[in-house]
Amino acid sequence: MRNTTLPTLDPAQEVRIAAVHRGFLYQHLYTAACLLNAASLDATVVVVERDEDIEIVTSKARLYIQVKTRAHPIMPSDIAQALERFERLRAEHTEGRRTGDPGFLVVTNQFPGPALARSIATGALGDVQVVYPGQVATGLFAALPPAWHTIDEGVRWCTSRAETLPFPTLDPDSLVWKLAGRILAAAAGNAPHAHQTFFIEQLPTLFEQLIVQLQQFPAPPVPYRPQAKEPVIDTGARVRVIAGFSGAGKTAWAAQAACHSTQSCAFYDCAETPSEALASTLVRELAAKLVGTSDPVRREILLPGASGLDSLTALDNYLHRQGVEPIVVLDNAHRIDAQSLRRVVECTASLRFVLLCQPVGSLREIEATLGLTRESLLGWGLDELASACSAAGAFGSAATLGRLQALTRGMPLFVESAARIAVREHAGDLEQLCHALEQQTNTAETAQEVILEKVFDALPQQSKDAVAVLSLCDVGLESHEVNALLRDAIALTEPAIASLLRTLRQAGVAEIYGDSRVKVHDAMRILGGRHLLAAPVTVAAQAKSALKAVLLKTLLETRDTSRFSLYTRMLVETREIKVLVELIGEEMFHELGIAPHIWHSLEQVLQDPAVEPSDRFWALDGLVFYDMKQGRSDRLQDRFAEMERLLGEHELGDDERLSFIMKRMNFQADQGDQHAVDRSIDAMRAMLPDKPKHHRVFRYNAACALFRLKMLDMAEREARQVVVENYEVLGITPEQVIGLKQHELSALVHRPDIDYHDLKHTADALELLAMVTKAQGRTEMFARIHAMKFYSLVDAVDSLVRVGQDAADDFVFVHEFDGAREVLEQHVIPTVIRANMLDRIVGVRSQYAVVLAYCGDVDAAEREMARLEPYAPGFTAQQAEEIASQKALIAQQRVKPLASRQQVLAMRRILAAQAASPSKPSRPETGKKVGRNELCPCGSGRKYKHCHG
Repeated sequence: MRNTTLPTLDPAQEVRIAAVHRGFLYQHLYTAACLLNAASLDATVVVVERDEDIEIVTSKARLYIQVKTRAHPIMPSDIAQALERFERLRAEHTEGRRTGDPGFLVVTNQFPGPALARSIATGALGDVQVVYPGQVATGLFAALPPAWHTIDEGVRWCTSRAETLPFPTLDPDSLVWKLAGRILAAAAGNAPHAHQTFFIEQLPTLFEQLIVQLQQFPAPPVPYRPQAKEPVIDTGARVRVIAGFSGAGKTAWAAQAACHSTQSCAFYDCAETPSEALASTLVRELAAKLVGTSDPVRREILLPGASGLDSLTALDNYLHRQGVEPIVVLDNAHRIDAQSLRRVVECTASLRFVLLCQPVGSLREIEATLGLTRESLLGWGLDELASACSAAGAFGSAATLGRLQALTRGMPLFVESAARIAVREHAGDLEQLCHALEQQTNTAETAQEVILEKVFDALPQQSKDAVAVLSLCDVGLESHEVNALLRDAIALTEPAIASLLRTLRQAGVAEIYGDSRVKVHDAMRILGGRHLLAAPVTVAAQAKSALKAVLLKTLLETRDTSRFSLYTRMLVETREIKVLVELIGEEMFHELGIAPHIWHSLEQVLQDPAVEPSDRFWALDGLVFYDMKQGRSDRLQDRFAEMERLLGEHELGDDERLSFIMKRMNFQADQGDQHAVDRSIDAMRAMLPDKPKHHRVFRYNAACALFRLKMLDMAEREARQVVVENYEVLGITPEQVIGLKQHELSALVHRPDIDYHDLKHTADALELLAMVTKAQGRTEMFARIHAMKFYSLVDAVDSLVRVGQDAADDFVFVHEFDGAREVLEQHVIPTVIRANMLDRIVGVRSQYAVVLAYCGDVDAAEREMARLEPYAPGFTAQQAEEIASQKALIAQQRVKPLASRQQVLAMRRILAAQAASPSKPSRPETGKKVGRNELCPCGSGRKYKHCHG
């Protein structure tokens, strides 16, 4: 089963669809188009969701329209039920039970398939017309809007028609979306269109109502970029509070959400309204927006001498009789006295309120008085943030964009301000800006610093100190960890800490997740860091030392790897070089996505003459590993020379010598120096302790070197032997692993004598075997799948993602496209998201797009690649080349799709039966460069480069 909880390919469109309808957005937009085109149609009434999707009544005819949206060409079965209904409706008109000439039409977003096209061409459908993109309706339907292929085309067509209406002060796009929402409400039989009917003579009044409502909202930014997990405006709740700092995008969210709501919405800014005048001022505004300026009811509501609360009650009673429950958005509600707001809420029942507040003023009392829990906007996700930065002319890698997201919390105003400063001060380079913000060396103030400085400066001194200490931490801490940190760093007592956290939470400065995890709001961490820099050096050092101790305790007790990067950062900050170097010697250190600044710190270690030879050696060892992983071979010769000097001049141990020889051996293999590799193998063999574990590690590294030298037969023998030995250590067989779920495999190998090294070495050996056999033209599928399972057991996320991508390529190679999609959806993408592997996210998603295209969903593939476009300015040359290759593969799938595995097998059977030469199939790729020594997928048994099929 595929994972159905993955992020959608187009979140912005998902928000629209969820807000407007449960999957019938195309139909509602087409109805909106009919209403906007009513004059040309000579329509008097438009009915939705009765006998047909849309019915249009004119002075002479009644037109019945069925709307069909499909992802494939339209087949006769798609419209069979519609044709049956048309036949019954035709009889109603023939027998006189319905008046007017009947007309029957099917509107589709796809072209007809061959069978339906023949029926249309031969006239087999009789008087039923089928209209599809590019096909014009005739006769009674000649003035109808065209069929569109996509929803975006429909929006553009409707917007162009809305531009012709005499409402120049309103964005036509907003009117279209609001009208679509009204159509949804009518389709569901909700007021004010309970009979699912729109009378054309009433359209000007309807349009005027919508105009009046929407004109009061500030215009949403164009384009509007939705925030992560953005809430809908209508949840059914009577009163809600949306709280956040200025710049969080609250007002823009409300304006955009109101455009897509099926309910009537009204907006009122409380900024300049005295609390005691709220009811009277509000009722006058709402009466104009919700009732209309000429309605006599409005005069009854606003009786002379009536109090504001009385008038508001009268308005609410009128709305109740009409069966409507409008949503009233009160901006800057924190400036109104809580009791005044309570009285407004309590005197109404039909009106629903959304209060937009900053975490200041009366917000705390509003929450307590009305029994509310504040909601927050979560800021832009990475895609939207990348899009905003790209539009401003700023650029950076996905990892850099992630740093900016963390610094700004993705808050729209803060991101846009930072992007503009990057363009102005750093030639658009966001990496330089992020470094300046993190190091507090930026000279131009961001909007974030200007706005939040007021909030920070209003805090008591003790609260500022606490925020400064907590700002060191970019992960949530448990309450007992916060107590230990603040106690050891700035000598606060537990009661004082509890009181302080309550204050910080109410001010929006601190956030509490779940029951107890505490974290300073990401956007405030810049201000907290600035305060810590201004404190005495001993205070900052004590705070960092205290945080390091808290993190170490957690790592030892729970092995929570999400805190590992922060712990290593504290080691660097406190100059605990020896501990850091010891960690670098651990294999898992390199699996956890350690930030690049750690490696820069190691470079600095090498410049310090006071560092001990052993620590210097292991720092070099870690840097060699990192350079080899990143493909930076230009630095390796100098590093190996320094390591050899240290071994010669100082009494270092066998572990150092073995590690040096193994790494240098793999480098020599990369250089193609077989004689040097042979010498290194002999030297290692002579030094090996007489322990099975050391011999397995030696055999594995020798196999790696042989593989790099392209001595594949020997490499395969060694790799298979290592796999067998590792399975023996685990006490299981490969056959036992087949088909096991992750928890079942964990239970199978969960023994005291097995540690994570044994599991990871098994995964390493399996991956190597898969690589060797792939280079020989064979696909050993289970090797990579099982390697993924073992990497997952030890949370070796970097290797898991790498092997998962290769496994997806294996599935593509044998035309098992659904298998490739399953690996990416169920294992690779969730791991990348969970571990926040921003340096991998673009490559994984572009590969996923290609797999989607191979699975036949070319539209989804192209949408996914379009979502990666904002990242393009930050691509390396290699990334840009790979993305271009993948786009070409996707485009090719639209023109000439590859055969599925089942189709390939069927083709082979036919060819075998005919004793004909197999035709050479198209070679599937996912954009990676692959050698030609693999078996051709045509089934001939020849290597691809030799196949003439």
